[in-house]
Amino acid sequence: MTQKNQSQNNIPSIPPFVFFGGPEISVDFLDTLLIGGLQPSIIITTPDKPSGRKMKLTSPPLKIWADKQNIPVHQPSSLKKFDVSVITGYPLFVVVAYGKIIPQSILDIPEHGSVNLHPSLLPHYRGPSPIISAMLDDEKKTGVSLMLLDALMDHGPIISQQITPIDEWQKNRDTEHFFATTGAELFLRTIPLYLSDKITPTKQDHAQATECRKFEKSDMEIDPTKPRQAYLKYCAFPKPFFFLNNDRIIVTDAEWKNNDFVINTIVPAGKKEMSWIHFKQSRQ
Repeated sequence: MTQKNQSQNNIPSIPPFVFFGGPEISVDFLDTLLIGGLQPSIIITTPDKPSGRKMKLTSPPLKIWADKQNIPVHQPSSLKKFDVSVITGYPLFVVVAYGKIIPQSILDIPEHGSVNLHPSLLPHYRGPSPIISAMLDDEKKTGVSLMLLDALMDHGPIISQQITPIDEWQKNRDTEHFFATTGAELFLRTIPLYLSDKITPTKQDHAQATECRKFEKSDMEIDPTKPRQAYLKYCAFPKPFFFLNNDRIIVTDAEWKNNDFVINTIVPAGKKEMSWIHFKQSRQ
């Protein structure tokens, strides 16, 4: 399926494309494209891997989505050994949170290049964790960038950007959904203009570049005595925690209220979820 007719003003429809992705944010992006009448011809995603306590072999969210849409999907363990004949001939590649380095030999295949959605205002927050990093820095203005991939990390020219002011940060999953939807809408508006040479990609100002790192489990620990930082970590990570008398406490629900970090529910070590108030009362 291709995008609805955009022949007005000689603006072409988006051609058949190959999509690279994996986690839920890439599914959010495609769900929005689907509303606009557009879906990929082929999907490249990551292999199934063990997950959960029982280490059950689990498909990435994009594989599940592709199966529901009856779209051919490939899950190469390495793109260096991937049979590129299955994607040769497609004029456009689109990449959202694929999580693997795509070799230049593959990026060079499509006539119109490989378009990547990056959830920051490049050149700021290049790297694997732009949303989390912006949260932890408590940015009040960020955005999304559509760029052409090259051999370096988030280094290629910018096709289009959209600024998104932040009133207040929400949990990471909700924020990812917002950025994916915003990015997909920007894609539908501006990629046809790029394809018809009405938008010329612009080189990034590399002197202004900032980078973000991959976060570890230890980064999820919060300090309740630093309320704003604690709230931002609660938003950024799926299972933020702190220690109380050497017991590990996972915060499952909290809010920023009256300029304070208010904990609502927790999961104490070895126990079920309970209210923070009830837990404190039980310890008295």
